[in-house]
Amino acid sequence: MIQKFLYLEWKSFYRSASFATNLGLKILMGFIAAYFILVFLALGIGTFYILKKMNLDPIVTVNKFMIYYVVMDLISRLLLQKIPVMNIRPLLVFPIKKATIVHFSLGKTILSFFNLVHGFFLIPFSIVLMVEGYDVLSVILWYSSIFSLLYINNFINIILSNKDNLFTFF
Repeated sequence: MIQKFLYLEWKSFYRSASFATNLGLKILMGFIAAYFILVFLALGIGTFYILKKMNLDPIVTVNKFMIYYVVMDLISRLLLQKIPVMNIRPLLVFPIKKATIVHFSLGKTILSFFNLVHGFFLIPFSIVLMVEGYDVLSVILWYSSIFSLLYINNFINIILSNKDNLFTFF
């Protein structure tokens, strides 16, 4: 079923009336994504050494700013991330379980750029922490908890995406 959904997604992208515009926009977004990936990789590797040079404990310092990072991530998601709710409506007339459609739609958001870009900071930072002598189990648990917070942001964004009160707040 998921293969059929992916096939339908590809057809909707390829057959759209504004295919050339969407393709150009996707290429531009790809360059922007590559830039952010490189920036996050450099930050992930360099943060440990920069903070160590400043005589700060890297994990404690990163944790101090992590709440701001998570809040800014949620705000940027609310303003920029597109939720695939509109793609669900045409599928509701078919004899497919609604739960299957919803699970596919939520699964698409898990593979979003907004979720994957954090790995380009957290994975290199975690590897540097382990190489520099931090406890491996502690680093893995720290990484999984931070990544869980960022995925929770993804689902909070889905819940809050159609709230007009938030738009006036921002």
